[in-house]
Amino acid sequence: MLRRPSNALLSAASWKRLPARERMMLTLLFYEKLTPTETARALGCSVRDVVRTVEARLERLSRAARLTLVVRNPRAVAHAEEPRRRAA
Repeated sequence: MLRRPSNALLSAASWKRLPARERMMLTLLFYEKLTPTETARALGCSVRDVVRTVEARLERLSRAARLTLVVRNPRAVAHAEEPRRRAA
């Protein structure tokens, strides 16, 4: 199941760098609320192409967002990844 990307993942800069076809897929799926089947029909490709392309792009955007967070504030990421300690 495809989940809607967070606003942080689709910043204006990252949105502009996406290939036009991927931007169209994301727009049809998440903003126009079409199903993957409807999106594939509109773009003339298979449902599998839509799902694989969108999942791969969202994973890359997510990875890039995590890397950006590390560069901006490495302590915040290190702190967020530390396991919580139980109170004695």
